[in-house]
Amino acid sequence: MRITGLTILSLMVVGCATNSGIVDLGGGQYVYAKEDAMAYNGNATKVEILKEASAFCAKQGKQMVVQSSEAKPYTPFSSFAGAEVQFRCK
Repeated sequence: MRITGLTILSLMVVGCATNSGIVDLGGGQYVYAKEDAMAYNGNATKVEILKEASAFCAKQGKQMVVQSSEAKPYTPFSSFAGAEVQFRCK
């Protein structure tokens, strides 16, 4: 079986991100955290989270309201760029 370079690259990129998914904290509050080894700035990751959280609330016929958010930059040999957003759907 022959594996192409593109397939290997795709698998490497998929393995470079961690994603908690949207987690229900109870009481109508949710948290979503994501890290991305390919990103340099956590703000780009935060924008992705905000878009996905907004779509999550829209599926319920509600609007997303951010309770808190945090973004962290890539730190060489230490941590990936990432972000966390706590939100409600109203």
